[in-house]
Formats: sequence, structure tokens, C-alpha cells
Amino acid sequence: MSGLLAIWNNANKNFLNEYEDWYNNEHLFERLSVQNINFARRFKSLKSNYNYFTSYEAKTSETFFSADYINKLNNPTKKTKFVMEFVFKDMSRTVFTRKPINGSIRGSFCLTIAIKDNLKEEVLIEYEKKNRCQNQVYSEIWLSREINKFKISKEESLRGKDNKFTSCLYLEFSNANDAIFSMGNAEKFFLDADIGTYQLISYLCK
Repeated sequence: MSGLLAIWNNANKNFLNEYEDWYNNEHLFERLSVQNINFARRFKSLKSNYNYFTSYEAKTSETFFSADYINKLNNPTKKTKFVMEFVFKDMSRTVFTRKPINGSIRGSFCLTIAIKDNLKEEVLIEYEKKNRCQNQVYSEIWLSREINKFKISKEESLRGKDNKFTSCLYLEFSNANDAIFSMGNAEKFFLDADIGTYQLISYLCK
């Protein structure tokens, strides 16, 4: 299984231009300069508690605890310091292992069912199987690989302590309506999950 860093967040509306400039012209490139981080995707909310969702894919989950990556977290650039302190809000950040479930074609719309409490992997996989719709093109399951008592980074100290999830069912769709409809079904089944739909706005790969 490969690794993934998933970030859900809101942003200060007074600095959205600075936020987009930082992400698209500095931050994504900086993160992908770390060895074994190979892909980044950014999404904007269609319907969610969070306005933004970002994921980074890596060779293994250990990549996000490597010396190279931790060095970047503890030595933020000038723009990163500003964004962490004044722009990021309501941050949820979790390192996962990721495992594809179904499909190979990727879609531009996604549904994330992020679980806060312990839930068996089989429950998420069985839900995906029973609720798969025609225009759901791809799915993955993510399981937390956070390290307990890991020292808070400089970036996290600037933005405030991050929230964590234990697992997540990630689904991609070929159109927005199916993602939103599937969200409604998920909300009836997963009463305590954080569930949202998003549209892809940018991606970067090595």
C-alpha cells in the first residue's frame, strides 16, 4: 500500500488570492521536491464542512515522517508562515496508507467519508460495494498511520493543533450530481463521519 497525506481546511476569505498564489506557485512544488512524494491534488468544496481538500500521494506513508519532509515542516518559507498563521482555518490533517478498491479511470469530483472513531476496514469496503453508482469511476480506502506523540512541527504550531481521522472512504465520480447524491446516502449511514463533496481544481505530478 502506498502513502497519502490528506488535508481538509477552510481559509480566511480576506486572503484567498494569496492562498491560491502560495499553493499553485510555491507550496505544491516544494512538497513534491521531497523524495517519493509523487502526486498532489487540490479540490474545492461542492458541499462540505471544509472549503478545501488536498491530497499528496507518496511511495509509503513513512515518507511523511522522513527527515527531508520534517525539515520542510520545521523551516517554513516566508509565504508559508503567513498562510499558516493568518489563512488556514479548521485544519484536519492525517497521514494514511491508501489502497485502491475499484476502478482505474479518475474523475474530477470526489466524495470523502472521513471517520473520526475506530471502524473496521470491512465496513467501509462493504458500503462502497453496495452503494456504487453508475458514474462512480474510482474508489480507495485510507487507514491512518499517524505516529502517536509525534512532535508538533513549526507549521502546526503556527496554525494551531490539527484534527485527525482514523480512516476514510474516498470515491471519485464523472459528474458532480452523482457525488452529491452519494453524499446524501452516506450521511444516512455514517452518522458521526465528516462527509463532503469536492471538485478538482488543480494537480501536480513528478
